[in-house]
Amino acid sequence: MADDLKLHIKQLLSLTRRPEVLSPVGKQDLRRRIAESYAGLMNYLRNMMVGYENKEVWDLLTDLGLMMYNKGWFDKILVNCEKLCEIRYSSNIEDEAVAGFDAESEILLDQITGTSTRKLQIISIAGMAGLGKTTLARKLFKDPLIEYMFDIRAWTCVSQVYHKKDLLLGILSYLMNDLIDEIHKMSDEQLGEKLYRLFKGRKYLVVFDDIWDSKAWNDIRMYFPDDRTGSRVLFTSRDIDMSLHVKAARPAHVLRLRTQDESWDIFVKKVYRMGICPSHLEKYGKVITRKCEGLPLAIVIAAGLLKNKWSLYWWRRIAESLTSFMVSDPSQYMDTLDLSYNHLPSHLKPCFLYLGAFPEDYEIPVTKLIWLWIAHGFIHQTGSRLLEDVAEDILMDLIKRSLVMTPTMRTDGRVKTCRIHDILHDFCLRKEKEENFLLNIYRYDKISSMLFSPLEIGKVLLAGRSILIDTYKTLKILDIASIPISSFPHEAAQLINLRYLAIQAHEGSPQPSISNLVYLQMLIILSRKNMLIPKSIWNMVNLRHLYIKSGENIIEEPCGIQVKKKDGCPDLLASMQTLSHVSPRSCRNIFSRTPNLRKLGLCGPLISSLGDLEFPNLSSMEHLQKLKLLNTIVFPEATRSCNPLMFPEKLKKLTLSNTGLDWEEMWTFAWLPNLEILKLKFHSCVGERWETGDAEYKKLKFLKFQDLDIREWISSSDNFPRLQRLVVHRCLKLDGIPSVLGKILTLDVIEVSGCSSSAHESAMRIQKQQEMDGNNFLKVHAKPEL
Repeated sequence: MADDLKLHIKQLLSLTRRPEVLSPVGKQDLRRRIAESYAGLMNYLRNMMVGYENKEVWDLLTDLGLMMYNKGWFDKILVNCEKLCEIRYSSNIEDEAVAGFDAESEILLDQITGTSTRKLQIISIAGMAGLGKTTLARKLFKDPLIEYMFDIRAWTCVSQVYHKKDLLLGILSYLMNDLIDEIHKMSDEQLGEKLYRLFKGRKYLVVFDDIWDSKAWNDIRMYFPDDRTGSRVLFTSRDIDMSLHVKAARPAHVLRLRTQDESWDIFVKKVYRMGICPSHLEKYGKVITRKCEGLPLAIVIAAGLLKNKWSLYWWRRIAESLTSFMVSDPSQYMDTLDLSYNHLPSHLKPCFLYLGAFPEDYEIPVTKLIWLWIAHGFIHQTGSRLLEDVAEDILMDLIKRSLVMTPTMRTDGRVKTCRIHDILHDFCLRKEKEENFLLNIYRYDKISSMLFSPLEIGKVLLAGRSILIDTYKTLKILDIASIPISSFPHEAAQLINLRYLAIQAHEGSPQPSISNLVYLQMLIILSRKNMLIPKSIWNMVNLRHLYIKSGENIIEEPCGIQVKKKDGCPDLLASMQTLSHVSPRSCRNIFSRTPNLRKLGLCGPLISSLGDLEFPNLSSMEHLQKLKLLNTIVFPEATRSCNPLMFPEKLKKLTLSNTGLDWEEMWTFAWLPNLEILKLKFHSCVGERWETGDAEYKKLKFLKFQDLDIREWISSSDNFPRLQRLVVHRCLKLDGIPSVLGKILTLDVIEVSGCSSSAHESAMRIQKQQEMDGNNFLKVHAKPEL
């Protein structure tokens, strides 16, 4: 990865800095060695970019090939190498920069994994805000030794205002892949008992991040059994005395400010993927880090201002603008943040400030955040691009500027949830007041672990009363999905300015009056029963996403609707992009009305009486990129796939569940020309053997097996020439991962969890063999089933 590229660059740099006073023979030898080193670098870059070839990449590689010995050539090489790294690893969020923590990590790692005592122990990391407590704790949490030594691990954020139920659910969500509705309805005591049973007899590690009050621990301490298995609990806190309050095994490990060298190391790692700064920018970079006075948060924020900036003028300007004395005067945090905020492009500012609408330390689901940004009107059209794509680019920009953190990632490497640091949260709240940015009615609040907006409506519904419509005529966002109610609230249809509506109802079917919400863009419904969506939904021309969380739901056919365009043709829901958990029985005329659909989830009978995969022909859906097929009927034998021509040509992501396909039918998906992500979930394929033969999944980047009964997988690297990530989860019978997959040049990650020890060991052997062959790109994360 970038570290290996850095070694090539440093080797070349060391040769170019040799003494100029050399004999003619010495000069000739040095030129030969530089040429060899340069050729090695170019060969490495070409291998690194396999699978990512495009005009920009070829231009950068061509320029690199012509740079040697040109004026300022080494700095230009650094710039081009950084640009190539950005292209190669653009979908991978960089780990938080950790510098100067080596000694502290070693001490804490020894305390956490030490075997001198088997009793349950509490360990605490303490220090002022911005010192890197969470960063260090996360580094320890992800350490391979800890992953290996602990049976189960969990992480939860506590914050100043906490709820006992949130803490318990937060830990359980780490230990269980999907928390079913019944768990959310459990009492605190029932949740605690469930947690206790999960921990009982096992060696566990639980991290409580950002704990302010020992009462939070005392409230749930009883659910952490001490079976003398070597279990540990790790706290991070600003309170140095927290270790005393919770009766920790030893005094808190108090973090210090970073040294100047450590600060520089953090800075260059955040600005550059390779961690090497061009020489002409180094002077001003060191002025910047000196003014940060060893505070990691300040360093990271300053680095965000310079990410992908190569101008000497810009670096000098930031160096002169930054305020010093941030540590001696904490109010100076805000001045530094002001500088970072003021340099944000205008289209990023409202999106950043809106993060302050959520509770402190809350992990915000990215899809939800993007939809809310759009509903509030923060995202503006850019050419022909969809608002959702523009919004995702904005989020990635904020992440690269180090203003947003990414606590959890999707299995395909994309961001799943995001959050901001406490100090940045305080800044957003202050700035919102200064700029009169957001009305209080649009803030998210919590009552008894339920998050909703606005607070007043949540209280009304919890009390079983009706919404006073006249009070909320201008309301744009109504998110009450965490509050279970009996039926879809008829009053909601009178809030005619709504853009975003999320509800949870036992009877979730909306009334025909839902079409009164002519401005509605997002409709999210959670229900315990299958729903009937009225035909009036087809009058809602601004609807972008109809997201139904579960069930086999019928949408009434649009044919009876009288809404027509001026030319007499039926009107279209041209903005509609998402339809989820829709029964295939109701899709006869739907797709002609949703020509721009990008995501579709079909749930219902998908197997014909003859045992063939059967669903509506989607070949005409030219914009459909993501498809989920969940079959709800049982067929006694392995099933056959459908004609690949039934799939849309631009399909990039396909998820199959309970389809029962014979493994021999997998060739069908090799014919999908743009398929990049394939997820095979519970009972999607049946049989003990998959031999891929000569099928070539030309563009497949991500492949996932989950809850399958496969025992033997025979494959070759030629079957998956562009594969980047392989995930195998809870395939208990699988003997091993094909060793030849390690030879795929683009493969970055293999994840194996909840499988047999032989599958785990086969993945580790692949990594070791690749390292012996000089391939350090491949990373393996593997843990066998307990």
